[in-house]
Amino acid sequence: MTRLHRKDLKQDEVREKVAEAVKSVSLHGREVFYIIAIVIVVGSIAFAWYFYEQKQQQSSQYLLGQALEKYSSPVAQQPDPNVPKPAYDFKTDSEKYTSALKDFEEVIRKHGNTPAADVARYMVGVCSFYLKDFAKAEEHFKQSGRVSDKNILFFQSRTALADLYSKTGKSDQAVALIREASERSNPLIPKEYLLLQLAEVYEKAGKKTEARETYQKIVDQNKDSAVGFQAQQKLNQVQ
Repeated sequence: MTRLHRKDLKQDEVREKVAEAVKSVSLHGREVFYIIAIVIVVGSIAFAWYFYEQKQQQSSQYLLGQALEKYSSPVAQQPDPNVPKPAYDFKTDSEKYTSALKDFEEVIRKHGNTPAADVARYMVGVCSFYLKDFAKAEEHFKQSGRVSDKNILFFQSRTALADLYSKTGKSDQAVALIREASERSNPLIPKEYLLLQLAEVYEKAGKKTEARETYQKIVDQNKDSAVGFQAQQKLNQVQ
């Protein structure tokens, strides 16, 4: 009896171990199922987001292209029968810039987080500048300049804003912007051209000494180049 009882106990232990093992496998299997389900859901979202982003990029680029075409349209041009008729026909610059500005704003409104919207912000600044809405131009040049210095807009926005400041009597702010830009490096923006603009800003601000020093620096570093020749001419004219 004792031997049989022990045998029964052994069998019970084996059954318990098997049950625990089955339960463990079942639980782990459920966890694996959940993990796989989560991976599938995340993958589906990423896949859908990728195509959404692609669609957004295409749409934003298309709208930006239309706006840029409008901005580049000729004004009050006599029709030439030998030349295809332009897509847009504006009677005045003001009419053209007003119309283009609305299109650039539409790009920003519909696709605010795309590279096309960054360009559109810059172009809203340009159109506003020509329409003499300097407050709006300043606001949008600042917005378009909030990009990496790897992006050409970083420099374009600052030089445009500096030009705006020079024209509105804010010479110190103009100098600060161009000086900041000239201290950055980008292969698309030759440093000597930024220095040339800095010298011109100094000159407009009445800082003759700083202007001469900057022109001279350009000449010394670019003796046999077009910008060096231009800087030498400017240097000769600074009184």
